[in-house]
Amino acid sequence: MSDTRFENLVNEHGRQVLNTALRVLGDANLAHDVHQEVFLAIWRRWPSYNGSTNWPAYLYRTTVRKALEAARRRGRDRAAAPERIESAGRPDDAMRAAELQKELVAALAKLSQHQADAFVLSRLEGLGTDEIAQILGCSRQTVRVHVHRALRKLSRELRTHLG
Repeated sequence: MSDTRFENLVNEHGRQVLNTALRVLGDANLAHDVHQEVFLAIWRRWPSYNGSTNWPAYLYRTTVRKALEAARRRGRDRAAAPERIESAGRPDDAMRAAELQKELVAALAKLSQHQADAFVLSRLEGLGTDEIAQILGCSRQTVRVHVHRALRKLSRELRTHLG
């Protein structure tokens, strides 16, 4: 069962899906699993898609949703360790960064889907409000509200790590 349109979709957007999952989860193995889940879900419903599907928007939302589902399944205590740690200072800096990554993944999994989507697209993917609004199918003001609420909830969840 081969379809070159599906293969082109994977080739064109596969790296975006993998990178988004990695930024959300901080774990390469889990990100690869999410990548496969995203495209497997699309493949199963492939005949139902039409030519008007906005693939970048659809893939962002689906990837974030599946990454957060994976984080929830994995559980807070078993959250992924970061793939790479930027801090090369004191020896305990790497442990603190890894712990913060675990806490962030767990906290993201507690947000509403809209808040998590808006936060990930804004803060992890670096997209602007207009682009996020288009992807999520809502107004710019709604995006701002979702990001604000996500930041407020995340700051409460991560208070012990933030000082």
